[in-house]
Amino acid sequence: MRRPVRPSPLLLQQFAETLPDAYRASFSWPTIREHTALSASREPGKPAVGPCSAPRLPGTALCVIANDRPGLLATISATFVKENLDIVAAEAYTRILPNHLREALDVFWVQRLGAEDPRRPLSAGDIKRLEQTLTSMLDDQLQPLSRVSTSPPSRVAAEANVRFVEDKDGQLSWLEVETDDRAGLLLTLSRVLFEQKVQIVSSHVRTDAGRVKDKFAITELNDDPISNERRMQVQVAVLSAIQRIMGG
Repeated sequence: MRRPVRPSPLLLQQFAETLPDAYRASFSWPTIREHTALSASREPGKPAVGPCSAPRLPGTALCVIANDRPGLLATISATFVKENLDIVAAEAYTRILPNHLREALDVFWVQRLGAEDPRRPLSAGDIKRLEQTLTSMLDDQLQPLSRVSTSPPSRVAAEANVRFVEDKDGQLSWLEVETDDRAGLLLTLSRVLFEQKVQIVSSHVRTDAGRVKDKFAITELNDDPISNERRMQVQVAVLSAIQRIMGG
């Protein structure tokens, strides 16, 4: 069991400085303090899931912190699907630790699937069970993503727009995806990027009037930018995955 940590002002400042400007612009200092405490209290090598004070978007806000690795976002998304939670929005960031390991800090706004009141906040027990499920899936040496069904519904294929937008310094490639929303879509997108062997450095997921507008900052696994040839491969793979999940 994790022990609560009360971060000092110095630890809070050091933690914030290891994250990008976009993170510090998105969250208040009280929320950053929650994230700092969650990171400091987690067991080495194990993920930590905790509530997050971020009411700017609908749903229950959860912070997930774990050692970064290929396929992490897909595994987290699969965990939410398994626990019958729908992701309304998400923001993902990566910080470099003093030992040069990468720590992922992801914030998800979720609501219950198939519940009478989908927006009923998650209890402490719900969050603990979610953390246990995520820990189990990350520890599992079998492919955890294959265990979650994303069979397509009977419906007309959605209109989807997938494009690359160059980062101003040319080091990151932003993949923008816009299509109709459905439960499990983030799992599908993050899984296909994992299968394409690219690394998600950060992401922003939003749902507006039934349409999702997702952005993924991606690089090759060795941190190299995505080449033009590889971009076409990734776009085709993402579009194909969207068509499958939408029944096209």
